[in-house]
Amino acid sequence: MEKKIAVALLGATGPVGQKVITLLENHPRFVLAEVAASEGSVGQLYGERVQWKNEVDLPASAARMKIIPLMSVQSKYVISALPADIAQDVEPALAKRGHIVCSNASAFRMDHQTPLLIPEVNLDHLSLLSKQSWSGKILTNPNCSTVFLAGALAPLRVLGEFDHVSVVTMQALSGAGYPGVSAFDLLGNLIPHIGGEEDKIRLETKKILGTAEVPATFGVTVHVHRVPVVHGHTVAVHLKFKTPVSAEDALRVFQETESKFPDFIKVHTAQDRPQPLRDLHPHDMRIHVGRIKQGDPSNGVKDTVGFISLGHNLVRGAAGAAISILDAYLASL
Repeated sequence: MEKKIAVALLGATGPVGQKVITLLENHPRFVLAEVAASEGSVGQLYGERVQWKNEVDLPASAARMKIIPLMSVQSKYVISALPADIAQDVEPALAKRGHIVCSNASAFRMDHQTPLLIPEVNLDHLSLLSKQSWSGKILTNPNCSTVFLAGALAPLRVLGEFDHVSVVTMQALSGAGYPGVSAFDLLGNLIPHIGGEEDKIRLETKKILGTAEVPATFGVTVHVHRVPVVHGHTVAVHLKFKTPVSAEDALRVFQETESKFPDFIKVHTAQDRPQPLRDLHPHDMRIHVGRIKQGDPSNGVKDTVGFISLGHNLVRGAAGAAISILDAYLASL
């Protein structure tokens, strides 16, 4: 049997790091070899230090690992779940040492030398790596809500040129980290603001759906909301094309995409789906699409379609995204 590839995990104790650990458990290609975290955690056993909040149990093998300093990792391949301010310094330092860093942090997503990837959508953006001068490399995955917007928009490009995308997000508690938003603020409530989130979604979507060198030029209007859901970001999208497009055509494209890539798109036709509680599972990498409908044709122009996109923010939106990018990068060599 082929030996598995060792992977180091940075920011191992947070929600994204915890999800990386569960996704690497029994992974066919990768094995968790090192866990690294902030200085306050160094030297402790992972199982004794972590406040485990994942939907599945902590793997015993990870629980026995000793947490090491961020710059002490030896594995060539690194998954980073660090906060952006720490990633800004640590990730380039590791890349200079020859490590391949797949980052969930926002620090380098918009850097013109760094690919921002959804492997099923824009793997050709790996060409940007040739601009990086380090002996190693940095690759990034998008903001969690961006994945569910850009990933759902991508197949629809075959129907015509986009004019404008209007999007409203309903984002789960786990996207805020732990302890996140106070229950006093969110229970029975909705918060229509998440700092920096709207710009991330707007700019990252254009970068992903453009060429490696030039972002897409269609307009994007975003409103974001934090809602009392544990896992699962829902995105409501109204997509205006420059030419007439029907909801039936959009449904057909989504269904064809699901047929070709069942681990990427899941189409729902029931009027009340998709739903986070009913349709997501703890290792779900699919983007769930439903409520596909025609925009108001009362002006005689059928150029707008609407739909709902949902995904697990810690899996396809974060930890699973980084792992899939590492897998795709290695396959490209």
